[in-house]
Amino acid sequence: MAEKVLKSLILVESSAKAKTLRKFVASRNYSVMSTDGFLKDLPKSRIGVDDNYQPDYITVRGKGKLLAELRRETLNARRIFIATNPDLQGEFLARQYCEVFGINPLSHCRIVLDELTKQSYKAAFEAARPIDDKLADAFQAKQLIDKYVSHKVGEYLSRVIWRGVKVGRFRAMLLKLIAQQKSAQKSLTIDKALTPATLQELAAKELNFSAGRTRFIAEQLYEGMNFDKDGYAGLITYPHARAIALTSERRAPEAVKEFLTEYQFRLYSLIYSWLAKDSSARIELDTATNDATLMATFDKLGVDWAEYYAGGIASLIKRKYITAEDSTYKVTTLGQRVLEALAGFFDDVFNAEAYNEVTAQVKAVADAKAQKLSVIDNYCAKFNAAFDEAMATLGEDAEPQKEPDVESEEVCDKCGRKMFIRHGRYGVFLACSGYPDCKNTKPLLERLDKTCPKCGGHLAKRKLPRGLIIYRCEACDFSTWDEPQAMTCKTCGATMFVHKFKDRAPMFYCGNENCPTRENHPMNKILADIKRRAEERKARKERKASEGKS
Repeated sequence: MAEKVLKSLILVESSAKAKTLRKFVASRNYSVMSTDGFLKDLPKSRIGVDDNYQPDYITVRGKGKLLAELRRETLNARRIFIATNPDLQGEFLARQYCEVFGINPLSHCRIVLDELTKQSYKAAFEAARPIDDKLADAFQAKQLIDKYVSHKVGEYLSRVIWRGVKVGRFRAMLLKLIAQQKSAQKSLTIDKALTPATLQELAAKELNFSAGRTRFIAEQLYEGMNFDKDGYAGLITYPHARAIALTSERRAPEAVKEFLTEYQFRLYSLIYSWLAKDSSARIELDTATNDATLMATFDKLGVDWAEYYAGGIASLIKRKYITAEDSTYKVTTLGQRVLEALAGFFDDVFNAEAYNEVTAQVKAVADAKAQKLSVIDNYCAKFNAAFDEAMATLGEDAEPQKEPDVESEEVCDKCGRKMFIRHGRYGVFLACSGYPDCKNTKPLLERLDKTCPKCGGHLAKRKLPRGLIIYRCEACDFSTWDEPQAMTCKTCGATMFVHKFKDRAPMFYCGNENCPTRENHPMNKILADIKRRAEERKARKERKASEGKS
């Protein structure tokens, strides 16, 4: 029997990146595994940072099984290399993996991939280096400041407004900016160099892409795809670096169109054509408060916003601090209450000047010109002074407030009283205001301006625990986990949907299963499998229920 050869292991944080790298590993002596991002992180339910700004990291919920599998593989590996993203967070994750799996951070274990091509992979492998502590410390400095601040602000806002209301440094600044935006014509100058910020600005204006969509698709273009006979490769360099470029394997958009989704092709075409230009461009913006105008305002303030803008907007919408209608943002009553509660106390720590100062200090840590703890202490000392002043106005007996019941427009179909919007373990639901006399409840459905592909009725979405959302028809039994799109099918006019995968590009499809475009479509098999599993789960529950009764 031949002796088993121990493989060397390459760790990355993305399944899509792992899939691409596996195609570059020619030898059977190497394997590639994805960690799916952070394995340990600061806890969500508590501050996780002590008074000396020391972190308390815990295993990310749901990662136990993956962590055990990774530990088995790392124990049996001949050597371990870490190819996380080439930025501060990537360096921090690389150091975390060293701590979790007992890898010597001084060994040449770190591989830096600015682009995902076979040529760059070989060069990066030969240039493997030790973990750079100053880069990892820079990320950690910002991470600890942000967690400390958002948690403490949450303590204050829970007493002024109610429990669960919180906001961080960037999001407080963004919320105030949206409230202050005036209807004045703005212009945007985009330099020749294509940075993450200018890419989002271009895509917002030229393609009407949200910042989140642009970042998501740009990461797909970086992480690579299968070009059939030409193999796997990325199309652009790392999209969160200082400048974005085409990879060494330059490919014209039309030459790869058949391998890309519609959105991937549109964004790649924009990048390709922009990089072919010789000069910068000046773009006139609409007067509404939208992504493009907010980005332009941040540029004038000198704020480094590109990494945090998309997440900031999504968080403000999710927390109902702002609304988004026709790509225009407006502050809600709750958002205005947050701004009023912060005003006068946190103005000097939640403004552009203070934000830029922390950004500069984090960069100084990365350049070995400042110490992590001193940077954290410098900002948090100013913040704590503002926090103490704000808390002092509330009195020592101030306690966190419970979120008041929100009255809906729904009327109880059993007793005729108004129904309240409430939150439970199974998501948001409607409950009769007459409880306990009337215990009627029903799911809360948010009506959408999209039609059901089965009967033409209105589609509605329901929010479930763990961030899950299901889409249902108000008139028939149609339901799906896939998000309905604004665009309709060019063939039959039915609503289009998008199915998202963990390790590859999303797939768009017509919701009308009788549409000619659905003939031999790969989504047919996927949807059939989902339906079969749902029926099997339902059958198991029915069997258990009948067994319990007997």
